[in-house]
Amino acid sequence: MKKILTVMIAIIFGLLVSGCSKEKLNFGKELVKVDGMIDILTELQSKNSDVGVMDSIMAGYYINKQYSDKLMIIPDLELTDEKYGIAARKDGAYTAKMISKTIIDLYIDGTVQDIANKYGLIDSLAIDENTNIDLSDETGKSDFDKIINSGTLVIGYTIFAPIAYEEENELIGFDVDLAKAVCNKLGVEVKFQLINWDTKVFELESGAIDVIWNGMTITDELKENTSLTIPYLKNKQVAVIRVEDALKYKTTNDMSEATIVVEKGSAGQLCVVDK
Repeated sequence: MKKILTVMIAIIFGLLVSGCSKEKLNFGKELVKVDGMIDILTELQSKNSDVGVMDSIMAGYYINKQYSDKLMIIPDLELTDEKYGIAARKDGAYTAKMISKTIIDLYIDGTVQDIANKYGLIDSLAIDENTNIDLSDETGKSDFDKIINSGTLVIGYTIFAPIAYEEENELIGFDVDLAKAVCNKLGVEVKFQLINWDTKVFELESGAIDVIWNGMTITDELKENTSLTIPYLKNKQVAVIRVEDALKYKTTNDMSEATIVVEKGSAGQLCVVDK
């Protein structure tokens, strides 16, 4: 009896270990997940990880501003091409359409370009002013009406320069300024709510926020679970390394023994993990 019990425990333990096996990676030996993209740079600085996979927009901003002598983007290694969008609730398609139409209007009158120039993102704009937004289909209009009646659009964001970040205790950034311009045109106040990026869709569906607006890569999963606006910015996933490792890592093939660091729930994580 004791032997049978021991065998059963061994089998159960084996199943548990199997169920908790490591994720299969497209490249790299080990994956580390951190709470925000700025933490990726900290991980690399402290040498806890070897390669960071993150948005080119943020990587370029921080490396130019703070880390030009310590960190670098691996040249000629673009892991993905992406576009940013804004997510409303699944049953809030009309909200997404109204934000899209307003962004197009602000692009046509030059407001978007002024904001983009302010943050060095003019070449990253991805707005097609000829996109037809069909407002005759009022699916999800009740969600939009609720926002209008409340007088406030609650936006979920994380710290992500130059998209949304603090300077002298003030929240600024491309998305922050664009959201303010959109809300002004819609006639509502804007409220920025700091969220956990890994649970962003739950925050949206729970009603804690009205939209996710924070340099968010459009993915198939988001298309399925939210209502998305038109694309408004172009982005890439890039690999960031320490300058001292420039000769060590040139391609993903060089990273077989490397520890890769990504933001939880990000497009960078999707790029590294083999689904």
